[in-house]
Amino acid sequence: MKDDVIRLHQLLREGKCCASAIVQLGLEINGQENEQLVQAASGLCLGVRSGLLCGALTGAACMMNMLDPGNANAELIPELVEWFTAVYGNEYGGIDCKSISGDTPANRTQRCPALIEATYIQAKRILTDYGYCFD
Repeated sequence: MKDDVIRLHQLLREGKCCASAIVQLGLEINGQENEQLVQAASGLCLGVRSGLLCGALTGAACMMNMLDPGNANAELIPELVEWFTAVYGNEYGGIDCKSISGDTPANRTQRCPALIEATYIQAKRILTDYGYCFD
């Protein structure tokens, strides 16, 4: 998992946003490349570019559905949303980008990298709990 987290932060430093970095990592885990999908996922970043639902959460949901489509919609994604809401909804008063960042760019820099990492790790834990095998 440590190599994944290092790779995640590398993608973020290279300019990938939350959702596109997580989706790209999911593709890499699957041994795939799809720049068009990664680009499409970037539309989810910054709360669908509008401060709405967090892009780390929506990107992780996309990754989960890509890796385990049979379980993702019914069980995995709702479990991730429940965890995200309990952790970040309670901490920041909501799970949208505006609540998480306080609509302040400096807060995005301080809060988002750790949130993105934690969301990715939790998504992988849930996938593992449901039997998805990571090589």
